[in-house]
Amino acid sequence: GEFAASGCRNRDGDFIIRGMVSSANENTVVLSDPSNSSSTTSVTLPGRGPFARVRGAFSTSKHEVSDQQLNELRMSQTPVVVTLKCKGNGTPLAQEISYINSDGTHAAISY
Repeated sequence: GEFAASGCRNRDGDFIIRGMVSSANENTVVLSDPSNSSSTTSVTLPGRGPFARVRGAFSTSKHEVSDQQLNELRMSQTPVVVTLKCKGNGTPLAQEISYINSDGTHAAISY
């Protein structure tokens, strides 16, 4: 909740936050605070270039797989831990999203 309220303002460096995936698309994931779903943070997913859609037309890209996994985490309401980087006043940039699978194993999506 505290990070959602202040974001990256006046902060630089790596941060770790926990939350639930509220929504995910090709460029962003929105996390909500498990104790207050109205408190959200938008995190940019790196590595999305202008040719991502073209590459995806020929094969399943890494980004399509991560999009699918993020939406599965949203539907299953699985808590995630996000390592992100803040640079000044910008939107935080995800570096890794980790979670625990239903079988108890740890998994992560790295960017």
